Amino acid sequence: MGDMLGNALSGLISYQRALATTSHNIANADTEGYSRQRVDFATRIPQQSGSITVGSGVKVSSISRVYDSFTVDQLRYSQAAFSQADTYYQLTSQVDNTLADTELGLSASLSRFYNSLQDVADNPSSISARQLMLAEAQGLGDRFADMSSQMASLDRDVNTRITATVSDINDLSAQIADINLKISKTQGKFGTEANDLLDMRDQALLQLNELVGTTSVEQSDGSISVFVGNGEALVLGDRAISMRAVANEFDPSRIEVAIDLGGNPAVISDSLRGGSLGGTLNFRDGVLSDTNNELGRLTVAIADTLNSLNRSGMDLNGVQGGDIFSVPDPDVYRSKNNSSNAQFNAEVTDVSALTGSNTLIRLDGSGWRFYDESSGAELTSVTGSGSAIDPFIVDGVSLSLTSAAAVGDQFLLRSTKGAADELNVVMTDPAGIAAAAATRSSTDLNNIGSGQISETDVVDSNNPNLLDPIDVQFLSATTYQINGAGSYSFTSGADITINGNKVVISGSPVAGDQFSITANTNAIGDNRNLLKMAAAESSKVLNGGSASIQDTVNGLVGDIAVATRSAQINYQSQENLLNQTLSNHQSVSGVNLDEEAANLLKFQQAYQAAAQAASVANDLFQALMGAFR
Repeated sequence: MGDMLGNALSGLISYQRALATTSHNIANADTEGYSRQRVDFATRIPQQSGSITVGSGVKVSSISRVYDSFTVDQLRYSQAAFSQADTYYQLTSQVDNTLADTELGLSASLSRFYNSLQDVADNPSSISARQLMLAEAQGLGDRFADMSSQMASLDRDVNTRITATVSDINDLSAQIADINLKISKTQGKFGTEANDLLDMRDQALLQLNELVGTTSVEQSDGSISVFVGNGEALVLGDRAISMRAVANEFDPSRIEVAIDLGGNPAVISDSLRGGSLGGTLNFRDGVLSDTNNELGRLTVAIADTLNSLNRSGMDLNGVQGGDIFSVPDPDVYRSKNNSSNAQFNAEVTDVSALTGSNTLIRLDGSGWRFYDESSGAELTSVTGSGSAIDPFIVDGVSLSLTSAAAVGDQFLLRSTKGAADELNVVMTDPAGIAAAAATRSSTDLNNIGSGQISETDVVDSNNPNLLDPIDVQFLSATTYQINGAGSYSFTSGADITINGNKVVISGSPVAGDQFSITANTNAIGDNRNLLKMAAAESSKVLNGGSASIQDTVNGLVGDIAVATRSAQINYQSQENLLNQTLSNHQSVSGVNLDEEAANLLKFQQAYQAAAQAASVANDLFQALMGAFR
């Protein structure tokens, strides 16, 4: 009877724990990150009575989590990928909305400006048309500045996001380290898994992966080590390593992510992947940086092209035209770690060679080295020595040192990034618009040959002798002299370039025939130069002469649209994958209330049966005791 009572009591205790575990599952059915727990039963060590083995009842061998490490790892990875895709898509959409707006977008603003040029070409003497052109030029500058301001606002938003995310990562890292300590103590003291603490840690790790992609390794004491980037430790047992939001070594307005390594912060922005932080950094270093650089490249191309063309013409004041826009210079940033005070002066010298890429410049023991900042590839086409008389030429930019640099010094060239914010109209007098060509050609009325001279085409507006009178007199049918000097071979239809003017003489001139090139004064009805300016939008002035401003604008808007659509597709795919992974995880570890209700009924009945067995054992014991009275 003692054995019977002991068996019954063991059942009561075991099923009471089973009922408590089941009620714990039910109570936490909606607790985020909770893994349902299962009671595992085992027989107690039997008693030996002679040659007979007598059972000793039941015990709870363990209360374990229903847990699949593979689905949990999948969930963390999917969460990191989804958060990155979500953040990247939301930020990229803002750039797309800015550029693609049909009324305020880049294409619409450029169209209005170039249409105003055509209006001046249609009526070159009209002051009102010229005033409207300058107003549209200012409007174009304002639109570029507005877009640049919106990109700067996004840049500030990125900095805020990075700083806030780094703070949240540190909080979660400290939380995981604290839970690690509690788990190792619990498992070391009692030798059993701390189920609820493990769930809390898994949930903290999942939240951490919403912020940044991580990898983790479980240790023998039950703690877990967490790593980011290229294996930089974030949590080691009960110790959390702090991240920092630090200023970029070249640009203090740009925030980078660093991690403490032996008390020294090491920047790890380039190696971070996954989570909202990874999406933010990818957007900043990709779409946002490329858009800023391309807007700047367009700004420089528009300003330089129209300034050059306006200098090629004659204005209403009868003088050679001047600049319409100011052309922003490239920015060169010194590293804060430089040991010298050297700086570079930078100037755009060839718009067609501008790439818009940022260049890292470093002086090491073997000399100056140049690298593409984005890809890290070394640039091998740089020429010059960096002096004022022999500057470095890097992708259309001239660089000259102000003083001697020291080995180890670094600089960052941003050839076009800030240019869009600095497109200003410097022309105030509408009469200064050079609608007419700077020079004109004429054929002497006394010529007897069939030779004809084309209109002049100014190919070098900076030539100091551009407006000087030129007389071309033929010595024979195949030779001519210029201003009474020299003897030059003539080929009908071939280009003749003199003092920055290009003309073509065709037909068959004879000895004595004369042609002249003079300044185009009092040509208020001439629109030749304005026609060239109006056509500049489609002139091949970029990418080494293979792309026009219009092509580049369309390419920029199209590239952003494609990037946004691709980001949207990736976001939707990652969302579906996350939902599927979450469903798989819930099917394994989630609480099923129907199942728990069935378990509750089963354990209740088992408990009642054990109680009944205890009651019977008690009755038998009382009957036995009564026999001795």
